Amino acid sequence: MAVTQPFARSADRFIESKGLRLRVRDYGAGRPLLLVNGLGGYIEGWQALADELPGRRLIAVDHPGTGRSQVPDCLMTIPALSGLYLEVIDRLGVEAFDVMGYSFGGLIAQQLAKDHPDRVRSMVLAATVCGWGGFPADPLAALILANPLLYRSTVVHELCAPLLYRGRVGRNPRLLRSELRGWNGPRGSMLGLLFQLTAGATWSSLPWLCRLTMPTLVLGGEEDPLAPMANARLLAARIPNAELRVVDRGGHLFPIDRAKDVGPLITEFLDRHLEAATA
Repeated sequence: MAVTQPFARSADRFIESKGLRLRVRDYGAGRPLLLVNGLGGYIEGWQALADELPGRRLIAVDHPGTGRSQVPDCLMTIPALSGLYLEVIDRLGVEAFDVMGYSFGGLIAQQLAKDHPDRVRSMVLAATVCGWGGFPADPLAALILANPLLYRSTVVHELCAPLLYRGRVGRNPRLLRSELRGWNGPRGSMLGLLFQLTAGATWSSLPWLCRLTMPTLVLGGEEDPLAPMANARLLAARIPNAELRVVDRGGHLFPIDRAKDVGPLITEFLDRHLEAATA
């Protein structure tokens, strides 16, 4: 089944940032929302959620070494990736923006909020963690995540979905062939993925979460094996202006496989704080 929604048909562009050629999708009009993807995630993976976020300018980027973005020749830390994303935002002529970080992308979103609080107006953190000091993933799910075949074979990806993601797609892995096809393709360079894994494994926001003052929505999945619900509660407790929402029976892919439920939560949060800021 071909994906025909407007976000999927939107043209990509390539932007040079930190010496790397990055694929960027700049779609729609309205208040800018930067979408920062999970480990190995690429632009097409946002399809289902993008359809549930109308009236916004959505900016998505393939991480270095993922999708069609250039592979870096050395490890990029989370602060370096934060700087790279900000440079993309600058090249697009955006001053202030909202940011949504999913899973690994939540680390970059937190770093952006710390480094550039004057630019990040509000933040959404979904299925993510604070790094060191957080609650560990289910050991079996973490082991599967490190399997190179997961990123090379759509068959292996589907077979692993019940243990890796749980939630809706875990109960029905065939969704990866239909409405979630954008999340089920080749992920890019194994070196790029290794760099992402290493960057995430050597980082923590725990010492400075209490200094993040922008409105923040923390979304956690009740069944998430990779970012267990305790991590969402920790983030919401440590960030002063944070709100917590629990996605009932949500697995790690809940922003995508439960997009019809999650999209309105994000929209209501962002709209409410826009109204408060302009009142």
